[in-house]
Amino acid sequence: MKIGDVTLGGQLGEHPTCMIGSMFYKGHKVIKDHATAIFDKDEAMVQLRGMEAIARETGTCMIIDVVGESADALVKYCQFVADATESKHTPFLVDGLTDEIRIPAVKALVDAGLRDRLVYNSIEPKVKDETLDAIKACGIRHAVLLAFDSTMLLPSQKINLLQGWDDKAGIKEGLLSKAKRAGVEQCIIDVAVLDMPSIGIAARTIIEAREATGLPAGCAPSNAIFECAAIKNRGDDARVTSLVAASTFLAASGASFIMFGPIKNARPVTLATATADAFHAYAGRRIDKVKPASEKHPLFKLF
Repeated sequence: MKIGDVTLGGQLGEHPTCMIGSMFYKGHKVIKDHATAIFDKDEAMVQLRGMEAIARETGTCMIIDVVGESADALVKYCQFVADATESKHTPFLVDGLTDEIRIPAVKALVDAGLRDRLVYNSIEPKVKDETLDAIKACGIRHAVLLAFDSTMLLPSQKINLLQGWDDKAGIKEGLLSKAKRAGVEQCIIDVAVLDMPSIGIAARTIIEAREATGLPAGCAPSNAIFECAAIKNRGDDARVTSLVAASTFLAASGASFIMFGPIKNARPVTLATATADAFHAYAGRRIDKVKPASEKHPLFKLF
């Protein structure tokens, strides 16, 4: 699957894991005032360039997850990212807190000519029909499907969330069907992480989701790690080390993408996942005769 200049999915070793870093989230120090969306553009640019540099150094592809607390703020932040990235085809996630924030934001961004780069984040199991209608009216092409329900945590249950299932109340519509109704052409699957230990379940779910749907699948381990009390008590080093470990584990398990959280952690996380990608690629080339799709693959950048 190709979104902007990023290719996701394929056989293990063919394409690198796509790294997705977040900007303008609550607590991001570049923001001076969330209410007015005033931020330090110079520092935001430094962090963005840092992620671009490590992606280029390792041969890894990247997407920016843009968070906003209001529709106006989200549009402003997304427009900055769209203008500031070195490649004018780098995708970005439109990640508002609610659909009421995301819908007017994506409408404005589509009107600004950014349809091919934006990814709606996200369509969830409890999405309202009017939201699906609004997504279709906006002409959104790409979306994240968030396979999360607090009562459905195992891989087989997540597949049901995607494909639909039959329970005592009747047939439940899956996320794939909802996305089709919304006119979305390309979807990536976030299998969802409940807490830090569940990252292991997420890894297994990613494999099953890719096999069941043929779509790119990944997850966001960062919130679970940063909110874990045991990790917090060990300090910032423990948080970053745990994030690197989780991201490398997911990449080695076959994740198509990883939402690793704050963009400031791009370098250590990307170096680690790119190394795992290179291991996969070397084994794939020697054993399975699967060649990396590009000469810029981490296999050729790191070794």
